[in-house]
Amino acid sequence: MIFVFDLGGVLSDIDVQGFLERLQRLMPEGRRTKLNADELLAGGGDSFLHDYELGYLSTEEVIHRFHLFCRPEVTDEQIRQIWLSELKPIPENRKALLRQLRANGHTVCLLSNTNDMHWQYIEPMFRYDSYTLKDHFDHVFLSFRLHLYKPEKPIFEEVNKTIDDNRYVIYIDDAERNRMAGQAMGWATFASIREWADYEKFNLFT
Repeated sequence: MIFVFDLGGVLSDIDVQGFLERLQRLMPEGRRTKLNADELLAGGGDSFLHDYELGYLSTEEVIHRFHLFCRPEVTDEQIRQIWLSELKPIPENRKALLRQLRANGHTVCLLSNTNDMHWQYIEPMFRYDSYTLKDHFDHVFLSFRLHLYKPEKPIFEEVNKTIDDNRYVIYIDDAERNRMAGQAMGWATFASIREWADYEKFNLFT
């Protein structure tokens, strides 16, 4: 069996509203009501963060774009910490689940729309004690490295080129549009680890 996990919203909880509120506090007071989450966050269209998650902008360029929203005295490090605050630390039981699935002979993949700054923050969470990233995943598919983006079909085809597509695939992603794209590939989809675990009656803590 093959498991394909999303990152933000599945393995790592996300705090989009908190991120926006913290970012607004770095902005001049008169601009705070003009912050448009749909345009700012990486959801497609003309969003510069969408380009960042496709790997077409560098971290330095993105921090510069953020500075255009912020007060002059705001530092690069303040912006970096605000941006990283959207992602929460990955709970140990979720990391243990990935290792258990691999130990049981399943193929485990990560498929994420993400960016360099977020990945540099998250990836060390899989490297601790004697564990490495490879203890958790057989394959890692990241939008900013592939220049491909969910829910567009090419990134799912990239996964299928790597895995044995004759095996049953379970895909866990919190975004409905991504799950629909997975379903079009013939994958079984779930909105959360808990939803899949309840369906399979799988004990997450064994």
